[in-house]
Amino acid sequence: MDSQEEKKIIEEIMDQRRLSYSIEILDVQGDKYTVRNNFGSTMIYVKKGDNFFLEGELD
Repeated sequence: MDSQEEKKIIEEIMDQRRLSYSIEILDVQGDKYTVRNNFGSTMIYVKKGDNFFLEGELD
């Protein structure tokens, strides 16, 4: 994934989820994006259609 594509995905997640902190993508596996926020927490977002969900929200 190039830096422009990564930046676009980060912006999409931040806009949709209305995050008040920054994130960076650590790993991509298909539609699963492992990200770390500026507090050091790691979470997994899953893209379904045009939306991003936390992995736990889909259980």
